[in-house]
Amino acid sequence: MPAYFTSGWFGNNEPAWHGKGIVTPGTLPASEAFEKADALFKVEKRELVYPTHVISEVNDGYLPGKVAYQPSGAYAVVRCDNNDILGTVTKRYEVVQNESLLRMAEFLREEVDLDTVVVLQNGSKVAFTATIKGAEAQILNGDSVKRRIVGFLGHDGMTGVGAMFTNVRVVCSNTFALAERTSTNMMNLRHTEGVNTEFNKLISSINVQRQAFEKDVDDMRFLASRSLNNDDFVSYLNELYKKELYVPQDLNNNIEEGYKPLTELRKTKHMLDAVYNGIGMNIPGVRDTWWAAVNAVTEVETSTQRKRTGAQFYKANFGSGLTASKKAMELALEYAAA
Repeated sequence: MPAYFTSGWFGNNEPAWHGKGIVTPGTLPASEAFEKADALFKVEKRELVYPTHVISEVNDGYLPGKVAYQPSGAYAVVRCDNNDILGTVTKRYEVVQNESLLRMAEFLREEVDLDTVVVLQNGSKVAFTATIKGAEAQILNGDSVKRRIVGFLGHDGMTGVGAMFTNVRVVCSNTFALAERTSTNMMNLRHTEGVNTEFNKLISSINVQRQAFEKDVDDMRFLASRSLNNDDFVSYLNELYKKELYVPQDLNNNIEEGYKPLTELRKTKHMLDAVYNGIGMNIPGVRDTWWAAVNAVTEVETSTQRKRTGAQFYKANFGSGLTASKKAMELALEYAAA
């Protein structure tokens, strides 16, 4: 599998991954940012073929080194500039070029500041992040949160094209620090016929999601107002990771149904440390609150405090980090309100 991070542009004080990519101060117009990130390559769908030997009419044998190719009925998305196969797809799959993602970023240029443009896995996935102008609020003095858009496009046959909104804790610079809790905040379109027509509907819907920011800020401030002790946090983690701790009954080995102790999860130690000593916990009023609990879980799950890489970006935005962050926020609100 190719390395997750292939190329990228980073602005607005965003750090480059692995020290690679192009970094500029402030932001750039979307077209310039995409160009610097090498994110405007073309792709096309090609039918895969397989080799067959050519029979010689002279001796009814195989001609050494001479082969013919037969269509396989399977298709792949290929990056045109280097012929890399980015993913296998169906015959109905409609290729969407990276210009579509660029158009999304350009559409939002009056309302957002572009932060990053990244190319992952040789071009299998392309994404941008942008901060919405004016969508920033103080949860506590010195602890602010801003609203960010993540636009994404996949050529791997699995990742769609779309956008999502997320709240970013500024002190963390964590792309998915506070993942949204409702599915309406992620909008996906399938790579099938008509996707380019539907894309305009996706863009038109983006501004509607901005209104959720005020409600999210209220929830975060509520969590910051509710005290947390160590027993509360351990109970919270036990509930949050109940599925991972569950031990099913095994009659053959005389194992009764039950739960493993929380300490058997490797991440537990990191979370117990993060809730007291994690990023931003030194801000007055953060420690010993449910706001600290959410941020400790998110910090460990997305791992961006340890190593910011393309793999971590994908995990935080589309993988297990997103799921864990959503659950952490929902459960914390339940516990804090009890």
